[in-house]
Amino acid sequence: MGCLSSKSDGETETINLENTQPEFKFHDGRRFHNVEGAVYPMPNDEDEQDRLHFQHFLMRYLMQSNFSAPINHILTTPSAKILDIGCGAGSWSFDMATTYPNIEVYGLDISPLQPTHIKPKNFTFIKANVLERIPFEDNTFDFVYQRFMSYAYTKDEWSDVINELVRVLKPGGFLELMEPSPSLFDLGPIAKRIWGAQSSLVIQRGVNLDVYQILEEYLENQGHLENIKKEVKQICHGVNNDVQLNKVGINNVVSIMAGMKTHTTKILQISDDEFDELLKAAEKELYESNFYYYLVRAYASKIVINENET
Repeated sequence: MGCLSSKSDGETETINLENTQPEFKFHDGRRFHNVEGAVYPMPNDEDEQDRLHFQHFLMRYLMQSNFSAPINHILTTPSAKILDIGCGAGSWSFDMATTYPNIEVYGLDISPLQPTHIKPKNFTFIKANVLERIPFEDNTFDFVYQRFMSYAYTKDEWSDVINELVRVLKPGGFLELMEPSPSLFDLGPIAKRIWGAQSSLVIQRGVNLDVYQILEEYLENQGHLENIKKEVKQICHGVNNDVQLNKVGINNVVSIMAGMKTHTTKILQISDDEFDELLKAAEKELYESNFYYYLVRAYASKIVINENET
């Protein structure tokens, strides 16, 4: 699971780096994607893998489910196929594959973060870039799920992404999108300074921070979807909320801030040591505040065209 070798049947195959662009780049001890034109700012390493696992179970608890679309009939159909776009560490995919062992789960990402040998038997990882093409035929999947990809696409790419997700979705199947509000509301001044700098970075890269507010519009404008629904939850953390939930939620926010350290020090024009001190102060501030954010899920089904219709 690295940029120098890949494993298959216990053997190691070395990549010839003389003719191959390195898959990853490294900054301040963190590993990042090295995909040309990619706007996603977060790392791709073991620390990020751990954060994504904790984030998955946090989101499942906060939303009280792994999905909102009415797909129980799909999940009880043997050999039904579901696709997880931007699967990252594979937490959601593994959870779904374990809970529903009779379905086929596929996780797509530009680079693997999840273990390649410790995984459910009904899970398959697909290395691909959704912005180039999902490597499946039209009408392949019964359910397509994508979450937390607002930092991965520019504003101009979203419509093409939705079209590609709908292309591989079967008629009658469901597409679900989940995004958080990138803004954290009622932050203290120190945390706001760090989060604001990181938000300015992705804006400079063409990301639309308000995409969580218009997920429903993307589904409506696609043209081949119906039964469009949206679910919104306000998530509160801070001194007046559950202690254990706060700890996990705040740790997730702090880990996101830490993951973007390289970018933030340049924007704020501070040293690594100064950033580390700011981060400690921001964490303390988060525990003493009552900040909140929103989680949004939007889903729809693909229109079934009658054979008698043109």
